Amino acid sequence: MYLTEEEFMGQHVALERTFSYFNSRREEIEAFYKTHPQRRFVLIGSGSSYMLAKSGQRMFGTCRDTAVSAIAGGDYMVNPSFYAEMVKDSILVVLTRSAQTTEIVRSVKDIREKYGTPVILVTAKKENDLDNDSDLKFTLDWCYDMSVSQTRTVTNLYLSVVYLAAVYGQNEGMIQGLEKAVSENEQYKKENRDALKKIAQKDWDNAVVLADGPVTGLAEEGALAFTEISLSSGKAFNVIDYRHGPIVINDRKTLTIVLVGPGDQKLQADMLEDLKKHGGTLVTVSGEKGNTFGADANIYLGEIKDFASMGIPFIFVMQCLAFEKALIRGTNPDAPVGLDAFITLR
Repeated sequence: MYLTEEEFMGQHVALERTFSYFNSRREEIEAFYKTHPQRRFVLIGSGSSYMLAKSGQRMFGTCRDTAVSAIAGGDYMVNPSFYAEMVKDSILVVLTRSAQTTEIVRSVKDIREKYGTPVILVTAKKENDLDNDSDLKFTLDWCYDMSVSQTRTVTNLYLSVVYLAAVYGQNEGMIQGLEKAVSENEQYKKENRDALKKIAQKDWDNAVVLADGPVTGLAEEGALAFTEISLSSGKAFNVIDYRHGPIVINDRKTLTIVLVGPGDQKLQADMLEDLKKHGGTLVTVSGEKGNTFGADANIYLGEIKDFASMGIPFIFVMQCLAFEKALIRGTNPDAPVGLDAFITLR
């Protein structure tokens, strides 16, 4: 069995531990927000974690009287003066698998030194370069992926940012949604693995992932899974916005995965009808049982009602499909050529 498969198929164990860990530290999180009452956040990451930061931006940004930004570590490192007013008087949320990527380490240290910004660090590695540069640290070493491309780590970092936003926004429904997504994760994977294997065997060579709201950034990570794990082109867009240009190159060789989220169901159903006309492979991920949308497959989310929490079962769809397509294409999903687990710059 490949490491990648072990990690994404076994991630329910890590998710249960991560959820319990954050629950046990909830009072500490609440105390941190009271100590630092500024209602401005900057979320920073690199690669996958930057995509998660963009999802976090949506979650924190929908809280009352709150301003939020997401920055790629390399972007800040190249142009720190450009972001001066953005990072001043904010809370910095750092999402990182290793806390050793040069862009993240240099950027966090610079922001802390110049502005005294309080830092929340979420990492999956105990021995890292930011231990002494955080005010509130969460170390999830039980979900550190040994394979190059992140699967289990990504899902757990995503849970982390959802939980932090839920406590900040006093959103109990979001925390309950996380609990449900975590408790059902193992069975959900077992129930849908075979259907996803069949989709992987279809004749497609590029993937498009469509999602809205708090899952937008995570959808980008799902698209990246195809690029990294199966060496297939992967792209992500908002659901309805996909019509504004990119849909023109959606063809019979395109796999399109759509998260049918809450909100206007007719608008989303009309979009699905448009996608069918392009002749490719269509997968819906939704709270509807059966294949009510007429897609090639519908992956049932279960009874999860919280939008952000839907991201946990959603990301598995892309992780699994990318892995299965890698096997079909004869590529090594654990170690894509030219890709490293984290980047160190001179």
